[in-house]
Amino acid sequence: MSIDPATPDDGDADALRRAMVVYRTVADFTYDWEVWLGPDGRARYVSPSCARITGRSPEEALADPDFFARVIHPHDFPGWRAGLDQAREAGAPSMDFRILRPDGAVVWVAQETTRVSGPDGEPMGLRLSLRDVTDRVAAQKALREANERLEERVAARTAELVQANADLRREITRGETARKSLEQSRQRIRNLSAHLRDSVEQERRRISREIHDELGQTLTALSMGLSRLGKRLPPDDTAPRKHIADIAALAESALSTVRRIARELRPAILDDLGLSEAVSAHARAFAASAGIAVEVETAEAMPGIDPEQATALFRVLQEALTNVARHAGASRVRVHLSATKREMRLVVADDGRGAPHKALDDPTAYGILGMRERMRFFGGDVDVRPAKNGGITVTAVLPLARRRKTP
Repeated sequence: MSIDPATPDDGDADALRRAMVVYRTVADFTYDWEVWLGPDGRARYVSPSCARITGRSPEEALADPDFFARVIHPHDFPGWRAGLDQAREAGAPSMDFRILRPDGAVVWVAQETTRVSGPDGEPMGLRLSLRDVTDRVAAQKALREANERLEERVAARTAELVQANADLRREITRGETARKSLEQSRQRIRNLSAHLRDSVEQERRRISREIHDELGQTLTALSMGLSRLGKRLPPDDTAPRKHIADIAALAESALSTVRRIARELRPAILDDLGLSEAVSAHARAFAASAGIAVEVETAEAMPGIDPEQATALFRVLQEALTNVARHAGASRVRVHLSATKREMRLVVADDGRGAPHKALDDPTAYGILGMRERMRFFGGDVDVRPAKNGGITVTAVLPLARRRKTP
């Protein structure tokens, strides 16, 4: 037990001494390190546990005004000092910090700080109760390290299982029948759940799909333009340069389109005109390039929809018209865009040669799978079926009450 000999000289000295006797009776035999700091910040009392925790005697703590600055770790002392300043005004939460012993050992302590007041309510300083928590801190550190090692082992084991799964799949594909069945299943899953994959794969698949859509239309128009040019020019025509230049410009437009899609995820016409106008403009452009009559009908008042939903519907229109130009042999196409409070509907119907249900359900019909994937990503669907009077009808339905499906 050690106490600062400086005591008041007036009649309160006896009362203070009696209080100190009571306090020491308890504090001297407390396992924790007890400290009383006076209003001036100097230690007035230091319990014997000071020697056990700090390796320094209580008398040294009382005699040295900078005792705590010397024994507390330099990185921890500013926070400890700020905590005491706060405690004098409004109390302070418990704090953990490090003590540096003379033998070089580091001791972690937990401190509880309490304001001390006299009988008349006058502030008499702070009471510090410090407990050695080195074992607790070491246990927490060991637990963190064990958790980190466990996570590393789990990650490594997961990687092994993923690799084993991949090896197993490769073994299965060695059989031709099993290979075809597995490939079809994987293709369906890959196309119907592309947007449920991680963000990197999602971006790659989206960009690849847009390149396919835009480049397909441009190359189709180029092919048809060259065909018409060849039919119209007589064999002895020596001045086809203008027509060839036009077709070459169209090829350059295809390259620009590929580059634009690589940079942007949305067609500019949607941002500039909106979905209804974009549908009409694209239909007119298709009619001019493909030489196929297009009848367009859109609702006068269209509801506002998410930009990505608008993009999805626009891409369905592009793919449907591209398929008409490539496969239908049609002379007329009807495009109808309508909306209710609950859904938006896009219908593209041609009068071409049509196709059997088997061809429309072919898992390698990537264009149809891509259209369905776009709508299903937002809770909708695409129906592609032969029309009764010939041709193909594509119907895309997009619910307006739902947003995109979450992964």
